[in-house]
Amino acid sequence: MRGELSFATRLTGVLATMLLLGCGLAAGLNYLKFERMLLEQQARVLEILAGELGSTVENSLALGVRLAGVPGAQALLERSRAAEPLIAGLTIADADHVVLFDTDRQNMGGTLPRDHLAPQGQAESWRFRDGPRYGIGAPIINGFGQPEGAILLRYERSAVDERLAAALLAMMQATLLALAIAIPAGALGLHLVTRHTRRWFAAMQEAMQPGAAPAALAAGLQVAIADTDTVLTEAEAQLEQIAAQMPESVPQPMEAIAP
Repeated sequence: MRGELSFATRLTGVLATMLLLGCGLAAGLNYLKFERMLLEQQARVLEILAGELGSTVENSLALGVRLAGVPGAQALLERSRAAEPLIAGLTIADADHVVLFDTDRQNMGGTLPRDHLAPQGQAESWRFRDGPRYGIGAPIINGFGQPEGAILLRYERSAVDERLAAALLAMMQATLLALAIAIPAGALGLHLVTRHTRRWFAAMQEAMQPGAAPAALAAGLQVAIADTDTVLTEAEAQLEQIAAQMPESVPQPMEAIAP
């Protein structure tokens, strides 16, 4: 009985381990896929917003003013940041990468970091990293088609992390529910499916014990073992006889070759 329980328990453990690994792998892959999708979705929405702010500034440049003298630029940035909780900061810089307007006023007059700038020859929006923050840059083009500067939008992924946490919790709940149903059902199914196998192993184990009961399986197994032992013993005796009849070969010394 102990062997039967051990056999069923091992199979149940293998099944549970495979289910756990499979569910964990599926949850991990879905989490990474969902994270990438949410980050891309958020970036595209903010990229559109940055482009619209850049177009608003370009319309002011069409009136003949320089970027540094655009009326209401600072107020535009502050209103946009207050209206969109995802935005962590907004910056307008000129063609020399000097900060002209910024929602964080202490940055005004400084120079943009090199990794925030557009790649060489970039005529469309670009993305960058600002420490733990993400960033989107959009060029500002004057009425002559020349780059006048750029607007930079920085944002954090806190909203994405909240949605990821909710999605991960839902996946874990579904996984635990599936395991709670699958493992007991699988254990019961294995117990029923392997019933004949477990009985056969138990009978084999009993038949191999010394002084086993004269059951049909035990008698047949013991006869087979005895026949095998007899065959092996005869084969060993024949090999010994053949080895005794073989003449011993004495190695002959090699003759010296005359020079």
